[in-house]
Amino acid sequence: MQDEVERYLAAVAHQMAMGRLQVGRNWIGPVWSLLGVGMAVATELNPIELAVCAAGVAEITPAAVTDFPCRVDEFAQSLRRRSAFVVKGGAFGVAALVSHRVHPEALRALKNRSLSYGSVIVPAVVDLAARRLHIPDNTPLIGFAVWGSVRSQARTYLPEPRLVLG
Repeated sequence: MQDEVERYLAAVAHQMAMGRLQVGRNWIGPVWSLLGVGMAVATELNPIELAVCAAGVAEITPAAVTDFPCRVDEFAQSLRRRSAFVVKGGAFGVAALVSHRVHPEALRALKNRSLSYGSVIVPAVVDLAARRLHIPDNTPLIGFAVWGSVRSQARTYLPEPRLVLG
């Protein structure tokens, strides 16, 4: 089972590299994570950073689904650069948890939430047992115009497990 997690994360790393993100690994909160970092919008007026984080865990719980996006938000906020207006630009992120075990309530806890000013973080659950990728489609009012774009980024960098693992 751990082999499938690593195979899936290798496919995500490949997608990140193809998308010209800088790929590495680091701790995001208490979880060793695969990271892809790059620019979502590369302008001097309002630079927007992109952080795609995927982590293999033993079980995806409702608490993990709620906490991991907050940790990714903290990481993404640390990437923000000053814009031409002297304020910091924005940060987009994808927070994906990958496992064979998904608690039944975890998918109910999976929602897009506005976490902090200047950032949009889309959570995702990758259920390897069911070979399903879950990305919430609700759109919070704050950041309304960009949620669809960040969901699209999530689908770009997180392949469907059935395509990777069969």
